[in-house]
Amino acid sequence: MKKSFLAATFLGLCVLALPLQAQVTGDGSIASKVESLGEMANLKVSDLRVVARRDGLLRVQVTITNESSANEQLYYRFRWLDNDGLVVWEEEPWKPEVVYGLQSKILTGIAPTFQATDFRLEVQSPNNSVTSNPPPGSIIRQ
Repeated sequence: MKKSFLAATFLGLCVLALPLQAQVTGDGSIASKVESLGEMANLKVSDLRVVARRDGLLRVQVTITNESSANEQLYYRFRWLDNDGLVVWEEEPWKPEVVYGLQSKILTGIAPTFQATDFRLEVQSPNNSVTSNPPPGSIIRQ
């Protein structure tokens, strides 16, 4: 009796010690976390993983795949949210990345506050966007 109780307790503690990890799969789930400024023709979010470590900070890993043979420019930033969907941190600056032709790029983000329990990834690719959004921070000449 004591051995089975100790084994069950040990197993329970081992499960609690593991980090909480979820892979967001399916079009609906990834689409609910990604906000695209314009419809991107060549760049796609092909994988998205979320981990809440024991330190309490949310970690996100996103894989962006370039379906074109040409190199594509990408701008991205994370918006950190609480349980109610309210923004809990100031707006991040846009981060530029180049995704080489027919390759994938992994983007990572770590929540800047313990209050962040959710996120949205904002992405824009001016070179392959169906709409004519200018790149973030660009100067528009008229």
